[in-house]
Amino acid sequence: MVDEDLTTTVVRHLDYRVLALAGEIDMHTAPTLRDQIFALIAEDRRPLVVDLTDISFCDSAGVNVAAAARKHAVGQGVTLAIAGLHGRVEKIFRMTGMDRLIPIYATLPEAAFDLIKTSLSD
Repeated sequence: MVDEDLTTTVVRHLDYRVLALAGEIDMHTAPTLRDQIFALIAEDRRPLVVDLTDISFCDSAGVNVAAAARKHAVGQGVTLAIAGLHGRVEKIFRMTGMDRLIPIYATLPEAAFDLIKTSLSD
């Protein structure tokens, strides 16, 4: 999906899914992003990794989306993780404590490896 300020790309792998984001998460883009994440969570039970590597800006609206997504994922029995936090985006997630509520990975490959390893051990 393409928005003026935020681009989203969904990649479905056998064992997990990725929602790759590029651009800005703010009060204008957050509602659509929330809806897309909720739809992906409802789609099936494979883990969902939200890749923020290409996010240049995120304010409290983005943190609120993450908190709501976590709550929805827990209710649906879906593992939700975040990859690619950096700079100010990482700072806001750590300052608000979201890094203690949602598994955070430095890179997408690291998240994929851990999620696949976890699913094999279950």
